[in-house]
Amino acid sequence: MVSCVDENKNESNSEVKNEMNISLDFIDKWNQLELAHTDDKYGEWGGDSDVILVYSDGKKTYADYSKYLGSYEPPMPPKKNEKPKKWYEYKMLELKIDSIELNNVEIDLIEKAIVELVKKKINNRSSFSHAGIVNRVISSDSSFIIKDYPSNDWVTFKKLKKKLTEK
Repeated sequence: MVSCVDENKNESNSEVKNEMNISLDFIDKWNQLELAHTDDKYGEWGGDSDVILVYSDGKKTYADYSKYLGSYEPPMPPKKNEKPKKWYEYKMLELKIDSIELNNVEIDLIEKAIVELVKKKINNRSSFSHAGIVNRVISSDSSFIIKDYPSNDWVTFKKLKKKLTEK
């Protein structure tokens, strides 16, 4: 008789992980990480944007937080010979907090926010949309990009934003 016993059956569930283990070791003096959320307050014109820029001086990790206000009006065109800006920098800046030194709890929240967005992205069916929430994580060297659109609530990002703005 031939047996059809699964040899992997005895593997413990702890050996088969369904969680991603990540670290922010790639963030250094030259490579930054941008986490951003844009709501859909103004429909196809987008909405308010929260941007968290994470960077390091080689010893400590820091973040800058910015909130840009959306509008029904299109953004002003760039001025002649003006240095190019990121798309959200053409919006009105409501709040900016620079050089927030991150502790282990906040770094852990960043890592969890990335994992949460990856899960949202791979579980989000593609759909054609003119409006919706946009969530994204982009490294400054563009080697790491996650963009989920149309997306929905990014819970861990909101927790991180709250921690940073309360410091």
